Amino acid sequence: MHELSYATSMLNTILETVKNHDFKNVKRVSKINLEIGELTFINVEQLKFAFEVISKSTICEGAEIEVKFIKPYVICGNCGYKGELDVIDDLLISCPKCGSPSSLKIEGGREFNIKNITVEFEDE
Repeated sequence: MHELSYATSMLNTILETVKNHDFKNVKRVSKINLEIGELTFINVEQLKFAFEVISKSTICEGAEIEVKFIKPYVICGNCGYKGELDVIDDLLISCPKCGSPSSLKIEGGREFNIKNITVEFEDE
């Protein structure tokens, strides 16, 4: 279950960011916005569940997770096509313009980015 490793990485990154920026009086992280490439094939429900389990007793406990999916971006060495690729359930990927399966260079679609987080602070 690679969703657990993504969830762990996400939690560690957020906790380190809050610590390294020396934010004072952080009450909780209430929202996490992610960008996930479609080629990661991450099951978002499993990711959310894994994050919910590992974030207990941290400032991220109960955080809402929103996901924006990023389509793969390819360049075809055969016809020169540059653009997005619609991912189909099978793993056979070919150029949307010329159909060539062997000359595609994948430039995007494997991302896993924390775009931003919403942090709530304690009242002083």
